[in-house]
Amino acid sequence: MTKIIDFALSKAKTTIMIALMVIVAGSYARQEIPVAAAPNVQLPFISVSVFLDGASPSDTSRLIARPLENRLKTITGVKNIRSTSSLSFARIFLEFEVGFDMDQALVDIKQGVEETKYELPLEAEDPQISEYSEASFPIMNISIVGSSSIRQKVFYAKELKDQVEAIEEILQANLAGAPDEVLEGVINKSKMESYGVTLSDIYYSVANNNLIIPGGTQDTGKGSFNIEVPSIIETAQDVYSIPIKVTKDAIVTLGDIATVKRTFKDFTSYARVNGEDAVTLELTLRESANAIDASNAIRAKLVEFKKDLPENLRIVITDDDTIWASEMVTELNGNIIAAVILIMVLVIASMGIRVSMLVGLSIPFCFLMTYLILYMLDMEVNFLVMMGLLLGMGMLIDGAIVITEYADKKIAEGLSRIEGYTLAAKRMFYPILASTGTTMAAFIPIIFWPGFTGQFMRYLPITVFFVLLSSLFYSLVVIPVLGSYFGQRESSLNKDENRESVFKRLTESYGKRIENFVKNPIETIIAVVSILFLIILSYSYFGKGTVYFAIVDPVKADISIKARGNYSALETKEIIENIEKKFLETEGVGSVYLRAGTEWWNSGADKIGGGYVEVALPSERTISGLEVMSLLSNSTDDLPGIFVDVQADLGGPSFDVPIELSVYGDTEESVNDAIDIVESYIRNQMDGLTNISSSKSYPSVEWSVEVDKQKAAQLGVSVGDVGALVQMLTNGFKVGEYRPDDAKDEVEIRARFPESDRTITGINDLNVTTLKGLVPVSSFIKVIPKENRLTVNRKNGKYFQEVGAATIDESKVSEKVQELEDWIKTADLGKNISYGFTGMAEETEDVNKFMISAGITAIFIMLVMLLTQFNSFYQSFIILSSVTISFVGVLLGLLITGKPFSTTMTGLSIVTLAGIVVNNNIVLIDTFNKLKEESPHFEKSIHIINACKQRLRPILLTSLTTIFGLLPLAMGISLDIVSRDILVGSRIVDWWSNLAVSIVFGLGFSTFITLILTPAVLALPYALRKDFNKFYKTTN
Repeated sequence: MTKIIDFALSKAKTTIMIALMVIVAGSYARQEIPVAAAPNVQLPFISVSVFLDGASPSDTSRLIARPLENRLKTITGVKNIRSTSSLSFARIFLEFEVGFDMDQALVDIKQGVEETKYELPLEAEDPQISEYSEASFPIMNISIVGSSSIRQKVFYAKELKDQVEAIEEILQANLAGAPDEVLEGVINKSKMESYGVTLSDIYYSVANNNLIIPGGTQDTGKGSFNIEVPSIIETAQDVYSIPIKVTKDAIVTLGDIATVKRTFKDFTSYARVNGEDAVTLELTLRESANAIDASNAIRAKLVEFKKDLPENLRIVITDDDTIWASEMVTELNGNIIAAVILIMVLVIASMGIRVSMLVGLSIPFCFLMTYLILYMLDMEVNFLVMMGLLLGMGMLIDGAIVITEYADKKIAEGLSRIEGYTLAAKRMFYPILASTGTTMAAFIPIIFWPGFTGQFMRYLPITVFFVLLSSLFYSLVVIPVLGSYFGQRESSLNKDENRESVFKRLTESYGKRIENFVKNPIETIIAVVSILFLIILSYSYFGKGTVYFAIVDPVKADISIKARGNYSALETKEIIENIEKKFLETEGVGSVYLRAGTEWWNSGADKIGGGYVEVALPSERTISGLEVMSLLSNSTDDLPGIFVDVQADLGGPSFDVPIELSVYGDTEESVNDAIDIVESYIRNQMDGLTNISSSKSYPSVEWSVEVDKQKAAQLGVSVGDVGALVQMLTNGFKVGEYRPDDAKDEVEIRARFPESDRTITGINDLNVTTLKGLVPVSSFIKVIPKENRLTVNRKNGKYFQEVGAATIDESKVSEKVQELEDWIKTADLGKNISYGFTGMAEETEDVNKFMISAGITAIFIMLVMLLTQFNSFYQSFIILSSVTISFVGVLLGLLITGKPFSTTMTGLSIVTLAGIVVNNNIVLIDTFNKLKEESPHFEKSIHIINACKQRLRPILLTSLTTIFGLLPLAMGISLDIVSRDILVGSRIVDWWSNLAVSIVFGLGFSTFITLILTPAVLALPYALRKDFNKFYKTTN
């Protein structure tokens, strides 16, 4: 394979041209590649929603959810199927295995729904099928607030909606706090009864006078004329004049018995922004659209829109996720430049300017080549890609350092620069291939990280993999050519006496000490193993626990508001305003957005509203985001009967709560009883938990209108007639639709009784026209109050409920999950009750299993590569021993810094280190083998000592470059050169400090121990053989 080097050198100008093309193309790719706010994760979720007006939760569960469940559960790839049935509505939520072909899943679901439609009630609307991704959630809210009327706010909000939805990246803008328009006919009950008008008369009269009637065309021979029959309702006046009853004496129009007006439907949803009523646009992106580009386009559109906005209205932007994401990308960019400077200072100080330029050029070359590959693969740049570049920076120059250092050594021996770099590239070809290959091998399993976390994190290992691939090309192909043309003519590392004396003194000092380790290998190995064991033992006693991801200072919190009881819309608004007032009085709060009602992705038992709170900028507050979250949680404790869940958004893969326990059973009652027992134990017996909630909806009052069908039939009255009358007392009886000129959507036409008649007891005062004339409805109906639940929950064919909780100390999640599981195994929850942990607990278990399997896979791949390189099991296992040492170094770093073990970040760093730390041993043992081959008659201990002394400098340099690149983050400092800021405890630091600490300590500790342990282990067989020979001679 070294012929590649000969070919590159023989075609040197072609090689340089290819390198220049990579730089130019990479620069273009860097400019054109989209910068995303966050990874666009494909969520394996599809929902089927069906609306059946007026149906109770139990009816929607029985008539809609169950038939769909029975058919859809047979679809290939379904992991879980969950249904939530509420008033007038049922949603079936299907979860597939992550990575499953969602296009095929969508086709299968559509086919299943079509096959089941005939089983659903005829009155039910067509099922709506929706597929979800991260882009399905709002990326920004635009609220219109001010002292204007609701009609004016809605008007401008709809104007803005049309303009924003015209932006290429925007899928839709949903209105919150804007009631739908309605043309309402308020019926005078007395006049209706006196004229003998029935609701059927009103319905059919409006329907028959709101038709499209094609008149056709009249051809007279002298011309052709269109014939029009005006029959479409266009204005409220058209509704007034519709005849609804004709007698021999008069014609009764709708205007004779009703007051017709264009108004809004009863409010069911309110939106509030920072203490003011608002109409809000919640913006969602198209699939694969770039959030940052969308944000810029929206803000440009708002600049123009504000020019036409009245002075009494203003626009407020909240929940703009792109702001923080852009800042993270920019800050990481600044950190990368800072890391380049730190690394180059180290390299220049160690290797001189001329050699350092060859080494330093590898950083922009590899970065630009990585950008080019990402661009060609149609990938985005986000903060995970930037962190991958930062992580890979210290590793990518390792090969360049090894080759330039060896070439300089040969130039010092009298070779020309062409001969020196050619020999260095050929001599170090396989060691560099093996060391870089083993590092890449560590990242290969992580690229295939399954699950939601894997989809989120995969950009990082992919980026590092391409960076290392680029470094392989640069160090083995480009550097020999550049070195032969532009390299030093005389040794750069040896001409500076001061620098040489430093390295020489260090090497000689190390050489003296290494002699003791080589001469006493057993004692050295026992001492090192004792130290490792002591560190592990210390961590088991003094470790700070385990967290799932990273403890990040939050910039916002998701708010969920629950209340038990039959609250009206105005009562709900009053509750939300009280909560909003307390939030706005809390220290460190930037903005508050709350709304009545629920979102599709966050509906639950007894939920009456939700929203989010944004934390003020760090410069505008004196406390941390976590302290703000604590104050928010405590601020609503004095509101009786109101439960406010403040869930801090910590970034990364998110879950409703850290601890989620699902309980399953055959009947709704048994599940509800079981969940009560579990919730009671969590609330009363477990300490250290907060935000405890249950999916169980508590009973509410429902008024049931029970019809004596036999009496009604005798009178010629149907249940439908009674239902229509009841609707007149509630939301109104829908009699038709029309589209006015000044409206963009159809407006419903509804009839209802005056507000004074719309009471529960008012139904007893109603009369209905029958075969025997007017008859009181109360003669054949009974109005009975009943207990009813707001929702019915089922999962995988069983009734289910779940209880969730968060821990005050996030590092105690696994401990609390274990405590709860130990109790539940002994608890009597009832017959045929089963349970399972979901959410973060389930994902943490999956991540742990994956990290173990990824580590084993990586080590196996490395072992195969090492056996291929060295053809020795013993030497291969010596090299792999550094993986264990690095793991202990990680534990030592966590102990010293007081950080918890992060399942994701620390686990990722351990697998990453497995590929990095073996490089030192590879170079060291390869040099030993070469010396042994060249001088087989010398004592092996001499070769070991010489190999250690020769490779000390490159080993230290390659390790220190990686450490220097991550050292600021490990120290809790963000060096942003672009913004010229030094930040302590920023979001970048919170996100990545755990990984940086793990790698810095793991690599540093492993390098230090390797330089002691590896020589001793190499010398061990020869020392044992020597002792055995002595013993054998003595006994004989």
